[in-house]
Amino acid sequence: MDNSEKVDCCKHGLMDYALVCQHLVNQSTDHHPIEYFDADDENEPGRSEVGNVWCKSCDDMLLSQGDWNEVAAAFAAPKIVCVACLKEIKARNINGKL
Repeated sequence: MDNSEKVDCCKHGLMDYALVCQHLVNQSTDHHPIEYFDADDENEPGRSEVGNVWCKSCDDMLLSQGDWNEVAAAFAAPKIVCVACLKEIKARNINGKL
């Protein structure tokens, strides 16, 4: 992977990146853990088209829409984070394993 496929995180430096729904990225650190879903845990093709990790609310939207269409993608509004930040997000929450 070359540097064009990395993100320069202000906390962790130059790292590989992941896409995470806005709800997990924007949650405060003093919240109660919430359920998240990880595309890497999936065996279903197409589930990771918008993001690598998304919250239960986004998963409910995805299921109601049937696919990562414009409505579901707008609701998730995925953000780019470095893989170290992703690990921190996952550590604060609960993997829902679909």
